[in-house]
Amino acid sequence: MLFDERITTETLLPPMQPLFRMFDTPCFYRGELVADCGKAKSGKTTFLSVLMAAGSIPASGQGTSSKQEPLWKEDRLKLRRARDEPLRILWMDTEQSQQSTQEILKERIAPLCPPEGCMGNLFAFNLRGMGYEVRRRMVEVAVLTVKPDLVILDGIKDLMTDINDAVQATLIMEQLMALAKQQNCCVVCVLHQNKSEADRNMRGSIGTELTNKAFEVFQCEYLERHEVFRVSQTYSRKQRMRQDLYYRLSDKGLPEPCDALPEQPRDALGRWVSSSAQSSADLRKLFNEAMEGRTQRPYNELMAVALKKCGVTDAQAYYAFVREAEQQGIIRKAEHPGTHQVWVELCEDGVLPF
Repeated sequence: MLFDERITTETLLPPMQPLFRMFDTPCFYRGELVADCGKAKSGKTTFLSVLMAAGSIPASGQGTSSKQEPLWKEDRLKLRRARDEPLRILWMDTEQSQQSTQEILKERIAPLCPPEGCMGNLFAFNLRGMGYEVRRRMVEVAVLTVKPDLVILDGIKDLMTDINDAVQATLIMEQLMALAKQQNCCVVCVLHQNKSEADRNMRGSIGTELTNKAFEVFQCEYLERHEVFRVSQTYSRKQRMRQDLYYRLSDKGLPEPCDALPEQPRDALGRWVSSSAQSSADLRKLFNEAMEGRTQRPYNELMAVALKKCGVTDAQAYYAFVREAEQQGIIRKAEHPGTHQVWVELCEDGVLPF
């Protein structure tokens, strides 16, 4: 039995088959697990809605007979099927209400598809009202019954009682890897990242196991300052994607592609740092927004606002921006003589009140 599993350079194996191409890079491979992670409300399900809609778009991008210009014309969202054969897609929603699941189908996925799109090949099931053991059995039954090319588990944490239970996490990963291999499908697992702005690891033991077992990891972010969503491929065992996908939501709630935003540079350790090209106007705008109409604010309170609302990626970037803004005379710091708390003030607004 052991030697049945031996692999040599001469072993005859089928080639790896990607289901999609994003920026012309193959991704979402059959027989593999993929992670879709992000903070709360970062666009994880929206990105997967685009993916599900792409399952009904021919790889050539042709064939639409709609009188109105389709959202997918000329590959505007840079994501399409790798082959022209329609994909059978299984979506297991464990988090939202039945009404929300149906709303996504009707108001987000269907409008993205051409009139001849294969919505009939999309099988959506809402498992929110079930216990975790029933959900796990239902996932397996659904995969074996529907025989999908793509499985989306939104979210995987609802298949267990405790996201920090290492035993449960291992068993779930083994079950999903076996299903992906046996059914030759790609299984996409949705999971939140840790709440801390500086910690982008996926939550709990299940997050650790998923990170270890995933063939690819996609990270979703909402850049509130710009009202833009970003999707990045942060890991791949094969060909890395060098570009990020940026989009906004239209008035109808549909994703519309937009230009990439300027990136903050990183140092040799991968930490975000301030750019020497960062203009005085940009820094002044940043700290004016973080002050929220005030002229002075405690240092840590200001940092919390900058990280949450002003598009600053992490604490290291904030520290760098503070240093540069001080050098440019935009802000100044001082320690409160009574509390010894550090305060920050906009220089054009006078002196600190102590």
